Amino acid sequence: MKRTLLLLALLTGGAQTAFAQSTVAQSTAAQGTPPASTTASQVYPSGYTFRQMLDALGALRGVELRGVGFDPRGYLNVNVTSDAQRDLALQRVTAAGLPVGVLAFDGVPYSGPGVGTGTTGTSTGTVTTTPNTPAPSTPSTLPTAGTPLTQPHAAQLSGPRTVRAGEANTWSFTLTNRGTSAIRLEHGACDVRFEALNAAGVVVRPDPKNTLCTLQIVVTDVAPGQTAEVQKIRWEGKDGAGQNVPAGEYTIRAVFSGAGTLIRAEEFKVTVQ
Repeated sequence: MKRTLLLLALLTGGAQTAFAQSTVAQSTAAQGTPPASTTASQVYPSGYTFRQMLDALGALRGVELRGVGFDPRGYLNVNVTSDAQRDLALQRVTAAGLPVGVLAFDGVPYSGPGVGTGTTGTSTGTVTTTPNTPAPSTPSTLPTAGTPLTQPHAAQLSGPRTVRAGEANTWSFTLTNRGTSAIRLEHGACDVRFEALNAAGVVVRPDPKNTLCTLQIVVTDVAPGQTAEVQKIRWEGKDGAGQNVPAGEYTIRAVFSGAGTLIRAEEFKVTVQ
């Protein structure tokens, strides 16, 4: 920890240094610290530099964090207290002129609108917005209750990328264990919830509040280095009123919220024909 704070002091300055030191010192969910030989210009596998991670940390002033750490892949891994604080973190990093892709939430790299390409792509330290994919304009309808999973992991959806409106399709919510100890989830059969957004960022298929679920208890065990399916979700390409959505590009967002644990999957892009 002393090495990390010394390195932060060398590479940052003024109030930003004090904030970075305080944040790291108070972190309860740090995923790792950089080696003593780390330099500000070092490029990580993510394509981002250590300087970008440090600057992103300094930009998070005022964001409510449960923990923050340096991911060895090259991300600033943060654990926020709510979806609203997640959005605030993205806004602060964007306002600082940094690529929001440098952030990872609960170990999952952010892959939504405004992701930059780091230093190995076409831009360096700038924000590049995906065409026709502005930031969400309506709040998320997904549950936020639960403590984010602190074990290193990745949660993703797998399934069709192109569907037809009105036809049922399923996607698997999978969990990959990137740590050294097993992950065990004891949960209900309907603890993975999802919503669909159109290209304008509007939630067109919200998470229903009246879903009937069985009382069945499901156990999901994921050994280190392994990937397991937690649950399937089903979407018919319809909106909240049961009408077929227009053809276009959509984003599916899903979270696992069960047994007091919250796991957010990477956003999944779908084309509806």
